Amino acid sequence: MENKYRLPNLILPNYYSITIEPDLNNEKFNGYETISLTIKETTNSIKLNSIGLTISKAKILGLQLESVDILEDQEHETISINFNQDLTPGDYELELFFLGNLDNSLRGFYLSRYTDDNGIEHKIGTTQFESTDARRAFPCFDEPEFKSIFSITLKVPKGLFTVSNTGIKNITKTDSHDIYEFKDSIKMSTYLVAFVIGPFEATEEVIVDGVPLRIVHAIGKSHLTDFAIETGKFALEYFSDYFGRPYPGDKLDMIAIPDFASGAMENLGCITYREALLLVNEDEATQSELTRIADVVMHEIAHMWFGDLVTMKWWNGIWLNEAFATFMATKAVDKFNKKWERWVQFGLEKSAAFDVDSLHSTRPIEYEVISPDDASAMFDLLTYEKGGAVLRMLEQYVGEEKFRDGIRHYLNKHEFANTETEDLWRSIESYSSIPVRETMNSWILQAGYPRINFEIKNESVKISQSVFKYDNEDKGGIWKIPIEIKLSDNGEIKTKKILLEDKEIQINIANSKFITGNCNSNGFYRSNYSKTFLSNIDEDHLSKLNKSDTNSHKSIK
Repeated sequence: MENKYRLPNLILPNYYSITIEPDLNNEKFNGYETISLTIKETTNSIKLNSIGLTISKAKILGLQLESVDILEDQEHETISINFNQDLTPGDYELELFFLGNLDNSLRGFYLSRYTDDNGIEHKIGTTQFESTDARRAFPCFDEPEFKSIFSITLKVPKGLFTVSNTGIKNITKTDSHDIYEFKDSIKMSTYLVAFVIGPFEATEEVIVDGVPLRIVHAIGKSHLTDFAIETGKFALEYFSDYFGRPYPGDKLDMIAIPDFASGAMENLGCITYREALLLVNEDEATQSELTRIADVVMHEIAHMWFGDLVTMKWWNGIWLNEAFATFMATKAVDKFNKKWERWVQFGLEKSAAFDVDSLHSTRPIEYEVISPDDASAMFDLLTYEKGGAVLRMLEQYVGEEKFRDGIRHYLNKHEFANTETEDLWRSIESYSSIPVRETMNSWILQAGYPRINFEIKNESVKISQSVFKYDNEDKGGIWKIPIEIKLSDNGEIKTKKILLEDKEIQINIANSKFITGNCNSNGFYRSNYSKTFLSNIDEDHLSKLNKSDTNSHKSIK
């Protein structure tokens, strides 16, 4: 069945040249753009996304062919630009003039305000395009798969700080305005385009492996930027090494926005943050506050590779972007400050996902996305916490080096392109001894999670699975479960990895003492042990993660 929220795949954008002129005082903007297109089949109509904009003029350059009408479909957030002659397959340039309002909706190109220490109110023009709100700022092919190169020009009132995804190519000064021309971006999706205009200032550049890094903030808050610089520098170095390839942009600005709906947004080279999640007085902050900021910074910078360089084809795959960034952020913060014991905290945080996933109203991690509202609904605990925990489980079973090699292969193979979830599983599987695709599909395509029962009898352990629900109603379901058990063999601690593919399996553990069935609490399942076994646990052989798991995520029969 045709999805009317989707654009036909018959016209492909290659290059956007966009000029935006904001009028902050009157809370509006006007724009002009040229989109270089490839038309694959003969047509007399070009359909693209737009909502809340007034299109004043549209024509095909070169042919000097003006549109005969522009029809808007508000329900599906599209416009159809119609011509009185056919456009045969080939390359064209579509020119558009448009007008829009700067409102306080916190999406699209919107107006933000803040009051300084002197009680003076300031206005900011800023953007938030994920998931489907670039169409509120300029007409575009606003789907992740329609990647393109973007050339942004901003004509702004004099004296306002101006920033976008890339470095500045040229500034032209007039009596009333400054015209900022930015360098071409990499090939990327519309939801990653960003620009910010307002009374800001920036820290001095810190060069990290050749990449200029700055913190952009409201005037007078430079004393709150040191920790952001420290974490940003660490993240750039860590991820460049982990992914085995340099940062994909030409610079990185991290911008503190006073009025911002999300925690942060991974616009390539122009990451926007809620002010409280970037600026901090490190001497006065709690460890929890610092950890939270470090988490967010690492999460967004991880996206520069996983999400920006390589992007999902459609919004059903957004879970993988967010789950992977959550997983990688936890990994990076654990390296950044070992004293914070970040993986122990993560073990506790995923309890919230356990709670949601124990309800009959839960959903699979990945599901069909039809409308923009469906895409917005993906941003929840199951996407972030459960998704991140499932990736951690896979990494620990496959092995950290093999998992990393699979990630590097995936990024190299699909750079500047779009992927389906299974593309990642194939890359990791090529470095693994287990069927990664089949294993992971059992976790992401069905709702809920299993309870694993461990029965220890003499020289063997029987491992079986069932569905865990708070009402104990088991309606079936089976997972391929990576399990790592911990054993003691004459005082020597060993681990054994098992892939439970059926309802149950029996493992011989002759001459060994069973310690735990969820080593380091890496598995996304509840462990069920007998009361007798629990009463005889030697806690000296349990990690902090296992103690948390034993105390908080067991069901005792």
